Amino acid sequence: MEWYEKLYTKEYINLCGFAIPEQTKIEANFVADVLELNSQSALLDLCCGFGRHTFEIAKRINCRIVGLDLSDDFLALAKKKYSAPTIQYVKGDMKNIQSKLRFDAVINLFTSFGFFPSDEENEKVIKEVNKVLKEKGLFLLDYENKFHFVFNDVLNKEHHWEKLGKNKYCIIKNEYDMVKEREIFSAKIIEKGKDEVNISYNIRLYSLPELQNMLERNGFEIINCWGDFDKTDYSVKSRRLITLSRKIKNI
Repeated sequence: MEWYEKLYTKEYINLCGFAIPEQTKIEANFVADVLELNSQSALLDLCCGFGRHTFEIAKRINCRIVGLDLSDDFLALAKKKYSAPTIQYVKGDMKNIQSKLRFDAVINLFTSFGFFPSDEENEKVIKEVNKVLKEKGLFLLDYENKFHFVFNDVLNKEHHWEKLGKNKYCIIKNEYDMVKEREIFSAKIIEKGKDEVNISYNIRLYSLPELQNMLERNGFEIINCWGDFDKTDYSVKSRRLITLSRKIKNI
């Protein structure tokens, strides 16, 4: 079983949480603004998780939205808590998207790219996005800036602990594999009276030139790039690496 199959469960949600609702709304505003979709459009939220973005985007864009994810736990929560008449949640693999519907835009948020061991497998995701997009469709990729991760999390917070609640603590280790260029995160959850819980993930962090080459090889051109959801320019200090690409040919 791969790390992402172990990690994205209801236990992960309860232990670590996600962005606060206010931040999710900021991100949804950004998505609605840059995609400029309408009621006739179709949007795919690829790796939608438990639907926190999907739901907020549906409030802002009155169009058909499909949320696709591999996690049964996350999809169950999405259907229970983050459903709307315009949203359809489906289980699927981002390396093999099964959909007869062709989309005007695909979004992939919260560093849900680079999960797989090889570059070929990760690039397969972009090929699949091309396949399900209409001509001139848009692909919005929100990704962690690897320079920010190294400078902020590895150099300054390689080992640290956080208090999660009364008698509940998390010991965190951030590492960066310079050879394979992968972010390696591990955490140990310690709670009085309970067994220790260990979680981890291992993600390939691509640079902007690497992403650009991969996108161009697979029928896309980057039409904009930002360093965060406030539309600041991308730089070495940026928290995020957000690219908006247009499909210019089938592959």
